[in-house]
Amino acid sequence: MKVLDRYIFRTVASNTLIALLVLLLLEFCLSLLVELEDVGRANYNFGAVLRYLLLIQPQRLYEMFPMALLLGCLLGMGNLASSGELTVMRTAGLSLMRLTGSASQAGMLISLAVLLIGEFVAPPLDQLAREQRSTAKSEDPTIHSGLGFWARDGDYFIHIRSVLPGFHLVDIHTFKVNSEAKLESVTTAQNAYFREGHWVLEEIKRSILNSDSVQTEYLDDLSVASVISPRILKVLAVSPSDLAIRDLWIYIDYLERNGLDAHAYLLVLWRKISASLVYLAMLVVAMPFVFGPQRAVGTGQRLLIGLLIGLVFFLLNYILGNLELLYGLTPPLGAVLTPLFFLLFGLFALYRLR
Repeated sequence: MKVLDRYIFRTVASNTLIALLVLLLLEFCLSLLVELEDVGRANYNFGAVLRYLLLIQPQRLYEMFPMALLLGCLLGMGNLASSGELTVMRTAGLSLMRLTGSASQAGMLISLAVLLIGEFVAPPLDQLAREQRSTAKSEDPTIHSGLGFWARDGDYFIHIRSVLPGFHLVDIHTFKVNSEAKLESVTTAQNAYFREGHWVLEEIKRSILNSDSVQTEYLDDLSVASVISPRILKVLAVSPSDLAIRDLWIYIDYLERNGLDAHAYLLVLWRKISASLVYLAMLVVAMPFVFGPQRAVGTGQRLLIGLLIGLVFFLLNYILGNLELLYGLTPPLGAVLTPLFFLLFGLFALYRLR
């Protein structure tokens, strides 16, 4: 059986890699057309475009892998079915579940490498790509600008207008509120830098509100400790789906400790944790189309079937995720419901075919 397992592994793995390469090339070409519109803006030349697109490819690989795995299984196992090889294997005594298990082993081994890329390689490269593109376009290279953004640290509500490279904060306003929801003090600083585990504020004006007066003082600099670390600020620069699991944990902990809503980040976290379930669901749901009445269809029809399944999965996952956020349901349930449904559907369909 080991020979057949290796054969199925090579078949599924090679077709998955080919499907992944094709999807990446399509995405690369479409992104190139979009980015070419900005070529010539400041220092953003064709070389900068290519560098940006190459740096974001690991993240795109991680995002497109479920679809590539579905197509790879459909094409690889479908070709074996069309050539009669699966019929011979079944005649030799291999059950549908045994063949599905062999195909699943191949897919899950590849997915392990993809998970490692998505956790350790893709997030830093994606962040670097965005920073370099912003610098090349001579945009204000800030995490947030304009109206800035708000953060909370216990009794302190902090507004930061912008964050420059090197985590240089500009125009910071800090409001301290007591347990009775009354404003106690307002502190403004022109700049802030993170040094040796503390934020160093510069050009400070602090106003302390008493019951009948306001006491104002001016300081050249002030060192303060805060749970808002550069790592948390870095999280604010990217979409939750582009973050590594470890960064999501840190930011969710910060949100929960300050009584802030972390549902959106929890949903993304559990989707990343349950990624293996998604990959398994993609493999299993493809198998009934290999062994069923569609086993004699051509490559084009298999591609269409795979794209339709992937589209339905994406839409259902998107709708259920938004419903979870809307009604405040349990994030783990919102993350696993769609892949679990597809997995059970695939197993049921295989059971009907046996």
